[in-house]
Amino acid sequence: MKKSSISHPPSAISLLFFFLCSLTLTVNGQSSILNKDDDITLFAVASLPQGVDEVYLDDSVIVTVTLYANVNFAKIDNKSNKLPSVKKSVVHRYRAGRQLTQDIAAYKGKRYYAVRAEQYAVTPSALGEITFPAQQYKVVLSVQERTQSNPFDPFSDFWGFGRTQTRQVQKECTSEPLKIKVSKRPRKTIEELRKSGATVM
Repeated sequence: MKKSSISHPPSAISLLFFFLCSLTLTVNGQSSILNKDDDITLFAVASLPQGVDEVYLDDSVIVTVTLYANVNFAKIDNKSNKLPSVKKSVVHRYRAGRQLTQDIAAYKGKRYYAVRAEQYAVTPSALGEITFPAQQYKVVLSVQERTQSNPFDPFSDFWGFGRTQTRQVQKECTSEPLKIKVSKRPRKTIEELRKSGATVM
């Protein structure tokens, strides 16, 4: 599987879509060749690293916003170019200059085209719960459509060998707010301190 790479200028995140030679990928149980916009699936998810469900006070945690679709991405724009505002926390962009790639990823047991659109380092300064706000995106998707062969060839069209053409469709999606629990770092036991090399009186 080839990956598509993108670079993002200050005002936008741009994505160059890729073609899979003569093959068509099937995601979420259906071909990436669609004939109706209603068949397009697009959504965004803000998440913490796998296995992380809380952050310790004054530590940082990475929040990743991933966009999923059942067709190729062509362009992604965050509708707000400002850093997300999180109460009682400091937020920084994480790896802001990195090159983005489009992959195939599973989400809740289904396969999608996926792009890690943005990542943020969030450092809370108070105990309790903080909320990473919803992020809104304007997305251009590259949709392939199959057309009948011209002149009409019953054999080719029956087996799905007709020509395909690509068109672009504009959509929007919004991630859900992400709740993050902030806890106090537990004190180390005497045994843990000894293992770490600290002097224990």
